[in-house]
Amino acid sequence: MNIVRTEGVVLRYTNFKEADRMLTIFSPDRGKMQVLARGCRKPSSRLLAASQVFCYADYVFIKSKEIYIMTQSEVKNSFYNIRNDVERLAYGTYILNLTEEAVSYEEANFRLFYMLLHTLSHLSYGEVNPADVTHIFELKLIDMLGYRPVLDRCLVCGQTPESNPLFFNIVQGGIICPHCNKETKDGYTIHKDTLQTMRYILDVDIRRLGVLKFSQAVRNELDGILSHYLSYRLEKDIKAKRFIDYLKCNV
Repeated sequence: MNIVRTEGVVLRYTNFKEADRMLTIFSPDRGKMQVLARGCRKPSSRLLAASQVFCYADYVFIKSKEIYIMTQSEVKNSFYNIRNDVERLAYGTYILNLTEEAVSYEEANFRLFYMLLHTLSHLSYGEVNPADVTHIFELKLIDMLGYRPVLDRCLVCGQTPESNPLFFNIVQGGIICPHCNKETKDGYTIHKDTLQTMRYILDVDIRRLGVLKFSQAVRNELDGILSHYLSYRLEKDIKAKRFIDYLKCNV
């Protein structure tokens, strides 16, 4: 019998049969895992709490062909505040969706795992705007995936631009000066305050970003740039982002 012990975060689940649940769990040493939690939806189940989205727990699994079967769990943090607030829930779900797209099955990723934990902690217990927490995660994830944007020079002419605003080109992955953008005409407007914020985020440990606050102008520009840049690089639109956009239009 192949017994596996690991910690993990529940990224998503699908209910089936009368009381079972299929989980997608992110483990730092095993990557993305498909896990069957039998009977976890019964009120008396010992596995119920550890089968909720966002839950961070120690798990014991039995490996069975393509999936794992959960046998034991001990919850470390449920991040309950995220599920108890619609705005935090929307951003938190988007963060989990991004994580699921970024991590591979059976491939360790300790760096992303602990970045996810720090982000969920800020989102659940911190006082930073949920949108700002999410933009920090997005930019750190972009860097981690190997798509760190060029922010110190124009990607076309190579000059250090002095004008304001500049333009961010998603396809090329960095800034373009106004002169060169006249030729491409497909850049997102980006001001120097936003560039400075992005550089700071990229260069600072995520554990030190809990007090960072964005102006509304910076927040708006990052909102337009980062999600589209990630969607382009991941080659997939993240559905949870649509709900975030819906909330913004209806609050």
